Amino acid sequence: MECEIKLAVGATSAAQLKKSAVLREHAVSKPRDQEHVDRYFDTGAFDLWKHGFALRVRSAGARHVQTLKGGGSAVAGLHRRTELEAEIASEVPDQDLFGKQLREALPDLAHSLDGQQLAPEPVFVNRTKRTTWMLALPDGTHVECALDVGELQRGERKTAVRELELEVKDGDPACLYELAQRVHEAIPVRIENISKAERGYALATEDKAHAVKATPVTLKRKATLGEALGSILQNCLQQMQANERGVLAGDVESLHQMRVGLRRLRAAHDMVDGLVTLPEPLAADIEWLAGELGDARNWDVFLESVLPRLPLTEEQKPSLARVEAAAREEAERHRARVRSAVGSPRYTTLMLALGGWIAGKGWQHTALPADPLEQQIAKAAPQLVQHAAARVRKRARGYDLKRPDCLHKVRIAAKKERYAREFFAALSHDRKATKRHDLLSGMQDELGEINDAFVARELVAQLRDRVPQEAGLLGFIEGVLAARALDAMPRARRHVKESLRARAGF
Repeated sequence: MECEIKLAVGATSAAQLKKSAVLREHAVSKPRDQEHVDRYFDTGAFDLWKHGFALRVRSAGARHVQTLKGGGSAVAGLHRRTELEAEIASEVPDQDLFGKQLREALPDLAHSLDGQQLAPEPVFVNRTKRTTWMLALPDGTHVECALDVGELQRGERKTAVRELELEVKDGDPACLYELAQRVHEAIPVRIENISKAERGYALATEDKAHAVKATPVTLKRKATLGEALGSILQNCLQQMQANERGVLAGDVESLHQMRVGLRRLRAAHDMVDGLVTLPEPLAADIEWLAGELGDARNWDVFLESVLPRLPLTEEQKPSLARVEAAAREEAERHRARVRSAVGSPRYTTLMLALGGWIAGKGWQHTALPADPLEQQIAKAAPQLVQHAAARVRKRARGYDLKRPDCLHKVRIAAKKERYAREFFAALSHDRKATKRHDLLSGMQDELGEINDAFVARELVAQLRDRVPQEAGLLGFIEGVLAARALDAMPRARRHVKESLRARAGF
């Protein structure tokens, strides 16, 4: 299993990295340069790639190595992948070796392909100058540094490659995060969550960045609560980072899904808040990112959901066009802030710190004689879900439901209970649990519309300075939103009383 952190570097930073004191401090070998050509092969239908694997033939001088790699995961730049390799005679794949590798890594695919040949031409080619040297860290861990500078090519399409790989050869992979953070502090880098194979296939398929929703959390019934927490947090972090490309490309839905991933991560921490404390700098950076994403999302909702539903006359539509234009400018300004945030050194620091905290199990209680995080998840999950449900029940029974802010707090609690149920869905297949989840989703949507109306009124107030000549229409919009909220609140109060005041099990 290959285990490495990939860091994207700028054009000027590549040369600086070779001389970096951080990397030279623990060096036990001199940097060695080598040029190589990687050719990636697949079937005509890209069957390997559809199963998350890539076949590479690396040629360096007269030496050729065939590698089948894939599977695993990538979290905060840390890539864990199956890797099967062997030397071959030429730059053309050895079909017999490929069959053997495929049967070991993907036996089902090997059976379905039944000896089908690879396409004769490579899918894409990677031409790279690689500089490698070895590090020996104080704890005895050995790390190989590999600085790659080159380009990926598919026909006439090309994309530059400049990345630093830190691969652990023996020892705890969590140490790579600390090393990567020190590199980043000396020479700003970015986490590279996608492999060269992913980038190459994107060239081949002309794949565009797109929004990625959360995937189900995989849990083992015999896992401890601490182990389950690690899996949950990794799942949330993967969703956030899977949407980075889309966010940087300006995709609205990708921004929304990154925000969902962050909200799920915060909900997971809240779920064990009495047991786990985030380091203060990490918590502060999470709040910073949540604020940037939240402000941008509010404007997107205003444009996508609020303005199109206004009951306007034909005479009002020219004024609406001017208001909408001003709103789009505000929305784009906030999206640009998000792009700047995600592309900033602070974001990289956050992702490396969060990845290191998760990989290093920063929640472990070494001082406690009986660590509650060591209990089995099969026992802990019902308790956590029921605690989240009790919080919803308490707010539904004890808050003044005539107040919009109180209804919003009920909605937040209901959302956190829904997330908790989704985190542990692999452990519960009860129909009552499914019914409760659907109920919470419905209540969240209903209460969310009320909250959206109040948030939209705040945005309308901001637009008064942008388009003062449209004060009449803005006043009309505020009136419509206020009327909708007043109309929806009695029904929402009734549904909260009827549905959320009863006890709920796992």
